[in-house]
Amino acid sequence: MIKLITVILLITLVFSTACTITGGTVKDTGECSSLEGAAKDDCYSEALQCSKIESKIVRDSCVANLAKEKQDLEVCDLIQSSSTKGYCQEQIALLRNDQTICRDIKDQYWEDECHFHLGVKDNEDTFCSFIHTQERREGCFNTIALATNNTLFCDFLTAPADDTCIYTIAQNLQNSTTCNEISESLGRDVCWSKIARLRNDGTLCQTITSSAVKEVCLGYFPELKK
Repeated sequence: MIKLITVILLITLVFSTACTITGGTVKDTGECSSLEGAAKDDCYSEALQCSKIESKIVRDSCVANLAKEKQDLEVCDLIQSSSTKGYCQEQIALLRNDQTICRDIKDQYWEDECHFHLGVKDNEDTFCSFIHTQERREGCFNTIALATNNTLFCDFLTAPADDTCIYTIAQNLQNSTTCNEISESLGRDVCWSKIARLRNDGTLCQTITSSAVKEVCLGYFPELKK
């Protein structure tokens, strides 16, 4: 019995050194050595045998995938490309749900992406404030505003996106009072008209100051024109 167990252990050891687990399947890396050029690199990349890859680009990509597989931030330090390293760090931050990792990313694009994705994932508006690019930063606040139906986050947007944000939330809540937060009078009128239709409440048309918009609003409630 002892001999049988020893043989089984030896066989297991041999197979474990010849193969690599990747994506839940076992891949024989011995087949890679018979390939040439890019095909060989791709084979080793799929097996996460990064050190055997010739191409620096493919190797860096492989290391990033290896880091994600292990959820090991230190593995990202083995990557030469600053952009790929930033991507690697961002992925680990998302996997760990750890925003502090974002702050150590040197590549600005991936730092911004890190703050953005964690911000919208957890509706953490403070994370949006760390984003350098205005368009992406406002996109972060806008996404959270609509996800939470909180118009306070619309204030972080520049015109006319801020009013559009409020208008959308007013529709979501079917709340005519929310329309009052829109800065442009015409925008408020259009908002009241929309809520009147959503709530089937023609009395809201009387709030509208623009004669043209009011006429359109009342058109949905012909009984009020009599």
